[in-house]
Amino acid sequence: MANETSRTWWQQEIFYQIYPASFKDSNNDGIGDLPGITAELPKLKELGITTIWLSPVYKSPMVDNGYDIADYQAIDPRFGTMTDFDQLMATAKDLGIKVVMDLVVNHTSDQHRWFQAALKDPASPYRDFYIFRQGHDGQPPNNWRSNFGAGSSWTAVPGEPNTYYHHVFSPQQPDLNWENPKLRKAVYSMINWWLAKGLAGFRVDAITFIKKDQDFASITPDGSDGLGKVKRKTENRPGLDQFLKELNAATFKPANAVTIGEASGVAYDQLGDFIGENGYFSMIFDFHYADIDVASGSEWFKQTNWTPKMLGEAIAKSQLAIQKVGWGGLISLKITINREA
Repeated sequence: MANETSRTWWQQEIFYQIYPASFKDSNNDGIGDLPGITAELPKLKELGITTIWLSPVYKSPMVDNGYDIADYQAIDPRFGTMTDFDQLMATAKDLGIKVVMDLVVNHTSDQHRWFQAALKDPASPYRDFYIFRQGHDGQPPNNWRSNFGAGSSWTAVPGEPNTYYHHVFSPQQPDLNWENPKLRKAVYSMINWWLAKGLAGFRVDAITFIKKDQDFASITPDGSDGLGKVKRKTENRPGLDQFLKELNAATFKPANAVTIGEASGVAYDQLGDFIGENGYFSMIFDFHYADIDVASGSEWFKQTNWTPKMLGEAIAKSQLAIQKVGWGGLISLKITINREA
Protein backbone atom coordinates (compact mmCIF):
# COMPACT_ATOMS: atom_id res chain seq x y z
CA MET A 1 0.00 0.00 0.00
CA ALA A 2 1.08 3.60 -0.59
CA ASN A 3 2.66 5.47 2.32
CA GLU A 4 1.48 8.89 3.48
CA THR A 5 3.86 10.84 1.23
CA SER A 6 3.18 8.90 -1.96
CA ARG A 7 -0.60 8.82 -1.83
CA THR A 8 -2.60 10.34 -4.66
CA TRP A 9 -4.92 13.23 -3.84
CA TRP A 10 -8.09 11.21 -3.41
CA GLN A 11 -6.43 8.77 -1.00
CA GLN A 12 -6.19 11.64 1.49
CA GLU A 13 -9.79 12.83 1.18
CA ILE A 14 -12.69 12.45 3.60
CA PHE A 15 -15.75 11.63 1.50
CA TYR A 16 -19.35 12.32 2.50
CA GLN A 17 -22.32 11.09 0.49
CA ILE A 18 -25.33 13.37 0.12
CA TYR A 19 -28.74 12.09 -0.92
CA PRO A 20 -30.09 15.45 -2.14
CA ALA A 21 -33.82 14.82 -1.76
CA SER A 22 -33.56 14.29 2.00
CA PHE A 23 -30.58 16.51 2.88
CA LYS A 24 -31.72 20.15 3.13
CA ASP A 25 -34.87 21.77 1.72
CA SER A 26 -34.28 25.45 1.02
CA ASN A 27 -37.71 26.39 -0.35
CA ASN A 28 -40.09 24.38 1.87
CA ASP A 29 -41.46 22.19 -0.91
CA GLY A 30 -40.62 19.03 1.01
CA ILE A 31 -37.68 18.04 -1.20
CA GLY A 32 -34.02 18.68 -0.50
CA ASP A 33 -32.26 20.73 -3.17
CA LEU A 34 -28.98 22.16 -4.40
CA PRO A 35 -29.32 25.53 -2.62
CA GLY A 36 -29.92 23.58 0.57
CA ILE A 37 -26.71 21.63 0.07
CA THR A 38 -24.80 24.82 -0.69
CA ALA A 39 -26.05 26.40 2.54
CA GLU A 40 -24.75 23.46 4.57
CA LEU A 41 -21.28 23.27 3.01
CA PRO A 42 -19.65 25.40 5.75
CA LYS A 43 -20.90 22.93 8.36
CA LEU A 44 -19.49 20.03 6.37
CA LYS A 45 -16.21 21.91 6.19
CA GLU A 46 -16.22 22.23 9.98
CA LEU A 47 -16.71 18.46 10.24
CA GLY A 48 -13.58 17.89 8.17
CA ILE A 49 -15.33 16.78 4.98
CA THR A 50 -13.12 17.39 1.93
CA THR A 51 -15.15 15.72 -0.85
CA ILE A 52 -18.91 15.34 -1.23
CA TRP A 53 -20.58 12.72 -3.40
CA LEU A 54 -23.96 13.79 -4.77
CA SER A 55 -26.48 11.10 -5.59
CA PRO A 56 -28.23 11.83 -8.92
CA VAL A 57 -29.53 15.35 -9.50
CA TYR A 58 -29.93 15.03 -13.27
CA LYS A 59 -33.30 15.58 -14.93
CA SER A 60 -35.25 12.37 -14.36
CA PRO A 61 -38.78 10.92 -14.07
CA MET A 62 -37.47 9.37 -10.81
CA VAL A 63 -38.63 5.85 -11.58
CA ASP A 64 -35.40 4.67 -9.95
CA ASN A 65 -34.53 7.56 -7.65
CA GLY A 66 -32.76 9.49 -10.38
CA TYR A 67 -30.76 6.60 -11.79
CA ASP A 68 -33.04 6.87 -14.83
CA ILE A 69 -31.57 9.97 -16.47
CA ALA A 70 -33.64 11.90 -19.02
CA ASP A 71 -31.00 14.57 -19.67
CA TYR A 72 -27.35 14.17 -18.71
CA GLN A 73 -26.70 17.89 -18.95
CA ALA A 74 -29.66 19.29 -17.04
CA ILE A 75 -30.57 19.51 -13.36
CA ASP A 76 -33.94 18.13 -12.32
CA PRO A 77 -36.26 21.01 -11.31
CA ARG A 78 -36.90 19.24 -8.00
CA PHE A 79 -33.33 20.07 -7.03
CA GLY A 80 -32.93 23.47 -8.67
CA THR A 81 -31.21 24.75 -11.79
CA MET A 82 -27.81 24.57 -13.44
CA THR A 83 -27.18 28.03 -12.00
CA ASP A 84 -27.77 26.53 -8.55
CA PHE A 85 -25.32 23.76 -9.36
CA ASP A 86 -22.69 26.23 -10.52
CA GLN A 87 -23.15 28.18 -7.28
CA LEU A 88 -22.70 24.97 -5.29
CA MET A 89 -19.48 24.27 -7.18
CA ALA A 90 -18.17 27.80 -6.60
CA THR A 91 -18.96 27.70 -2.88
CA ALA A 92 -17.41 24.26 -2.53
CA LYS A 93 -14.26 25.46 -4.27
CA ASP A 94 -13.99 28.45 -1.95
CA LEU A 95 -14.24 26.09 1.03
CA GLY A 96 -11.74 23.61 -0.38
CA ILE A 97 -14.40 20.93 -0.87
CA LYS A 98 -14.38 18.78 -4.00
CA VAL A 99 -17.54 17.43 -5.64
CA VAL A 100 -18.18 13.95 -7.02
CA MET A 101 -21.39 12.97 -8.81
CA ASP A 102 -23.13 9.76 -9.72
CA LEU A 103 -22.60 8.67 -13.33
CA VAL A 104 -25.09 6.29 -14.97
CA VAL A 105 -24.05 5.13 -18.43
CA ASN A 106 -25.34 1.56 -18.65
CA HIS A 107 -28.79 2.96 -19.40
CA THR A 108 -30.85 6.12 -19.66
CA SER A 109 -34.44 6.96 -18.89
CA ASP A 110 -36.95 6.03 -21.57
CA GLN A 111 -37.70 9.77 -21.60
CA HIS A 112 -34.20 10.65 -22.82
CA ARG A 113 -34.25 12.40 -26.20
CA TRP A 114 -31.97 9.71 -27.65
CA PHE A 115 -34.45 6.97 -26.82
CA GLN A 116 -37.45 9.01 -27.88
CA ALA A 117 -35.80 9.57 -31.27
CA ALA A 118 -35.01 5.86 -31.50
CA LEU A 119 -38.66 4.96 -30.86
CA LYS A 120 -40.01 7.54 -33.29
CA ASP A 121 -37.97 6.44 -36.29
CA PRO A 122 -36.38 2.99 -36.77
CA ALA A 123 -34.00 4.62 -39.27
CA SER A 124 -32.82 7.20 -36.76
CA PRO A 125 -29.10 7.07 -35.91
CA TYR A 126 -30.20 6.94 -32.28
CA ARG A 127 -31.80 3.53 -32.84
CA ASP A 128 -28.29 2.06 -32.60
CA PHE A 129 -27.63 3.97 -29.37
CA TYR A 130 -29.81 1.30 -27.73
CA ILE A 131 -30.35 -2.44 -28.09
CA PHE A 132 -33.28 -3.38 -30.31
CA ARG A 133 -33.92 -6.92 -31.50
CA GLN A 134 -36.60 -8.89 -33.31
CA GLY A 135 -38.63 -11.35 -31.28
CA HIS A 136 -39.58 -14.92 -32.09
CA ASP A 137 -43.20 -15.68 -32.92
CA GLY A 138 -44.46 -12.82 -30.81
CA GLN A 139 -42.13 -13.60 -27.92
CA PRO A 140 -39.03 -11.66 -26.73
CA PRO A 141 -35.67 -12.34 -28.41
CA ASN A 142 -34.51 -14.53 -25.52
CA ASN A 143 -35.44 -15.65 -22.02
CA TRP A 144 -33.36 -13.21 -19.97
CA ARG A 145 -35.02 -12.06 -16.73
CA SER A 146 -34.70 -8.42 -15.65
CA ASN A 147 -32.65 -7.60 -12.56
CA PHE A 148 -35.65 -5.71 -11.20
CA GLY A 149 -37.77 -8.68 -10.24
CA ALA A 150 -40.08 -10.83 -12.29
CA GLY A 151 -40.42 -10.43 -16.02
CA SER A 152 -38.40 -10.28 -19.19
CA SER A 153 -35.49 -7.91 -19.75
CA TRP A 154 -37.13 -7.08 -23.08
CA THR A 155 -40.07 -4.74 -23.67
CA ALA A 156 -42.12 -4.57 -26.85
CA VAL A 157 -41.77 -1.42 -28.95
CA PRO A 158 -45.18 0.25 -29.40
CA GLY A 159 -46.36 0.17 -32.99
CA GLU A 160 -43.58 -2.13 -34.19
CA PRO A 161 -44.76 -5.74 -34.21
CA ASN A 162 -42.19 -8.27 -32.99
CA THR A 163 -39.62 -5.61 -32.05
CA TYR A 164 -38.20 -5.28 -28.54
CA TYR A 165 -35.69 -3.16 -26.64
CA HIS A 166 -33.42 -4.41 -23.88
CA HIS A 167 -33.14 -3.31 -20.24
CA VAL A 168 -31.12 -5.03 -17.52
CA PHE A 169 -33.16 -3.07 -14.97
CA SER A 170 -36.67 -1.60 -15.37
CA PRO A 171 -38.49 -1.11 -18.70
CA GLN A 172 -38.12 2.63 -18.08
CA GLN A 173 -34.32 2.21 -18.16
CA PRO A 174 -33.35 1.08 -21.68
CA ASP A 175 -29.75 -0.09 -21.97
CA LEU A 176 -27.25 1.84 -24.04
CA ASN A 177 -25.48 0.00 -26.84
CA TRP A 178 -21.80 0.25 -25.98
CA GLU A 179 -20.89 -1.67 -29.13
CA ASN A 180 -21.65 1.54 -31.06
CA PRO A 181 -18.56 3.82 -31.16
CA LYS A 182 -20.79 6.86 -31.79
CA LEU A 183 -22.64 6.17 -28.55
CA ARG A 184 -19.38 5.82 -26.66
CA LYS A 185 -18.11 9.10 -28.12
CA ALA A 186 -21.30 10.87 -27.01
CA VAL A 187 -20.95 9.44 -23.51
CA TYR A 188 -17.31 10.52 -23.25
CA SER A 189 -18.20 14.01 -24.45
CA MET A 190 -20.84 14.30 -21.73
CA ILE A 191 -18.44 13.08 -19.03
CA ASN A 192 -15.75 15.54 -20.10
CA TRP A 193 -18.33 18.34 -20.10
CA TRP A 194 -18.96 17.70 -16.40
CA LEU A 195 -15.26 17.39 -15.62
CA ALA A 196 -14.69 20.75 -17.32
CA LYS A 197 -17.24 22.24 -14.90
CA GLY A 198 -14.92 21.28 -12.08
CA LEU A 199 -16.11 17.88 -10.89
CA ALA A 200 -13.44 15.86 -9.11
CA GLY A 201 -14.81 12.54 -10.30
CA PHE A 202 -17.70 10.10 -10.33
CA ARG A 203 -19.28 7.18 -8.58
CA VAL A 204 -19.92 5.01 -11.65
CA ASP A 205 -23.20 3.11 -11.50
CA ALA A 206 -23.80 -0.47 -12.74
CA ILE A 207 -20.68 -0.26 -14.88
CA THR A 208 -20.02 -4.00 -15.15
CA PHE A 209 -23.26 -4.39 -17.13
CA ILE A 210 -22.27 -2.33 -20.19
CA LYS A 211 -20.93 -5.34 -22.13
CA LYS A 212 -23.55 -7.84 -23.30
CA ASP A 213 -22.92 -11.21 -24.92
CA GLN A 214 -23.61 -10.46 -28.56
CA ASP A 215 -25.16 -13.82 -29.36
CA PHE A 216 -28.20 -12.77 -27.30
CA ALA A 217 -28.85 -16.47 -26.81
CA SER A 218 -31.38 -17.90 -24.41
CA ILE A 219 -30.03 -19.58 -21.28
CA THR A 220 -31.03 -22.47 -19.09
CA PRO A 221 -34.05 -21.33 -17.06
CA ASP A 222 -33.55 -20.98 -13.32
CA GLY A 223 -37.17 -20.42 -12.35
CA SER A 224 -40.69 -21.60 -12.99
CA ASP A 225 -41.21 -18.61 -15.30
CA GLY A 226 -38.91 -20.17 -17.88
CA LEU A 227 -36.48 -17.26 -17.62
CA GLY A 228 -32.85 -17.01 -16.55
CA LYS A 229 -30.99 -14.25 -14.71
CA VAL A 230 -29.91 -11.53 -17.14
CA LYS A 231 -26.60 -11.06 -15.34
CA ARG A 232 -25.43 -14.43 -16.68
CA LYS A 233 -25.11 -12.78 -20.10
CA THR A 234 -24.55 -9.13 -19.18
CA GLU A 235 -22.48 -8.82 -15.98
CA ASN A 236 -18.67 -8.60 -16.23
CA ARG A 237 -18.65 -10.38 -19.57
CA PRO A 238 -15.66 -10.98 -21.88
CA GLY A 239 -14.77 -7.76 -23.67
CA LEU A 240 -15.79 -5.47 -20.82
CA ASP A 241 -12.13 -4.63 -20.23
CA GLN A 242 -11.83 -2.96 -23.63
CA PHE A 243 -14.73 -0.62 -22.91
CA LEU A 244 -13.40 0.25 -19.46
CA LYS A 245 -9.87 0.93 -20.72
CA GLU A 246 -11.21 3.25 -23.42
CA LEU A 247 -13.56 4.99 -20.98
CA ASN A 248 -10.73 5.66 -18.54
CA ALA A 249 -8.30 6.86 -21.21
CA ALA A 250 -10.86 9.18 -22.83
CA THR A 251 -12.19 10.78 -19.65
CA PHE A 252 -11.06 9.98 -16.12
CA LYS A 253 -7.31 9.56 -16.51
CA PRO A 254 -6.55 12.85 -18.32
CA ALA A 255 -8.52 14.73 -15.65
CA ASN A 256 -6.88 12.89 -12.73
CA ALA A 257 -10.42 12.19 -11.56
CA VAL A 258 -11.38 9.91 -8.71
CA THR A 259 -13.71 7.09 -9.72
CA ILE A 260 -15.64 4.64 -7.59
CA GLY A 261 -17.04 1.83 -9.69
CA GLU A 262 -20.20 0.01 -8.70
CA ALA A 263 -18.68 -3.20 -9.98
CA SER A 264 -20.76 -6.25 -9.17
CA GLY A 265 -19.59 -9.60 -10.45
CA VAL A 266 -15.86 -8.88 -10.16
CA ALA A 267 -13.92 -11.91 -8.95
CA TYR A 268 -11.14 -11.48 -6.40
CA ASP A 269 -8.52 -12.45 -8.97
CA GLN A 270 -9.74 -9.59 -11.21
CA LEU A 271 -9.33 -6.85 -8.61
CA GLY A 272 -5.92 -5.84 -9.94
CA ASP A 273 -7.42 -5.05 -13.34
CA PHE A 274 -10.09 -2.87 -11.76
CA ILE A 275 -8.22 -1.05 -8.96
CA GLY A 276 -4.55 -1.89 -9.39
CA GLU A 277 -1.90 0.70 -10.27
CA ASN A 278 -3.21 0.88 -13.83
CA GLY A 279 -6.78 -0.14 -13.02
CA TYR A 280 -9.93 1.09 -14.69
CA PHE A 281 -11.08 2.85 -11.48
CA SER A 282 -9.63 4.43 -8.36
CA MET A 283 -11.82 2.21 -6.18
CA ILE A 284 -14.76 -0.14 -6.52
CA PHE A 285 -17.59 -1.27 -4.32
CA ASP A 286 -17.11 -4.99 -3.72
CA PHE A 287 -20.36 -6.96 -3.60
CA HIS A 288 -19.09 -10.25 -2.21
CA TYR A 289 -20.33 -9.33 1.25
CA ALA A 290 -22.96 -6.71 0.38
CA ASP A 291 -24.98 -9.31 -1.51
CA ILE A 292 -24.91 -11.86 1.31
CA ASP A 293 -28.68 -11.38 1.75
CA VAL A 294 -29.43 -11.28 -1.99
CA ALA A 295 -30.41 -14.52 -3.68
CA SER A 296 -28.05 -15.35 -6.54
CA GLY A 297 -26.51 -11.89 -6.24
CA SER A 298 -29.34 -10.17 -8.11
CA GLU A 299 -32.74 -11.34 -6.85
CA TRP A 300 -33.21 -8.62 -4.24
CA PHE A 301 -36.80 -9.65 -3.59
CA LYS A 302 -35.76 -13.09 -2.26
CA GLN A 303 -34.40 -13.58 1.24
CA THR A 304 -31.39 -15.73 2.02
CA ASN A 305 -30.20 -17.46 5.17
CA TRP A 306 -27.02 -15.97 6.60
CA THR A 307 -25.43 -15.41 9.99
CA PRO A 308 -23.41 -12.54 11.50
CA LYS A 309 -20.40 -14.86 11.51
CA MET A 310 -20.75 -15.42 7.75
CA LEU A 311 -21.00 -11.67 7.18
CA GLY A 312 -17.92 -10.94 9.26
CA GLU A 313 -15.90 -13.54 7.40
CA ALA A 314 -17.08 -12.17 4.03
CA ILE A 315 -16.12 -8.59 4.95
CA ALA A 316 -12.69 -9.68 6.17
CA LYS A 317 -12.05 -11.68 3.00
CA SER A 318 -13.10 -8.74 0.83
CA GLN A 319 -10.94 -6.22 2.67
CA LEU A 320 -7.86 -8.44 2.64
CA ALA A 321 -8.24 -9.12 -1.10
CA ILE A 322 -8.64 -5.42 -1.91
CA GLN A 323 -5.68 -4.35 0.25
CA LYS A 324 -3.36 -6.55 -1.78
CA VAL A 325 -3.91 -4.55 -4.97
CA GLY A 326 -5.43 -1.15 -4.23
CA TRP A 327 -8.21 0.76 -2.53
CA GLY A 328 -11.87 -0.10 -2.13
CA GLY A 329 -15.06 1.74 -1.33
CA LEU A 330 -16.72 0.27 1.74
CA ILE A 331 -20.47 -0.30 1.57
CA SER A 332 -22.04 0.49 4.94
CA LEU A 333 -24.63 -1.99 6.12
CA LYS A 334 -27.57 -1.45 8.46
CA ILE A 335 -28.41 -4.85 9.87
CA THR A 336 -31.22 -6.01 12.13
CA ILE A 337 -30.39 -9.28 13.86
CA ASN A 338 -33.01 -11.55 15.38
CA ARG A 339 -31.53 -12.20 18.83
CA GLU A 340 -33.67 -15.31 19.22
CA ALA A 341 -32.27 -16.93 16.09
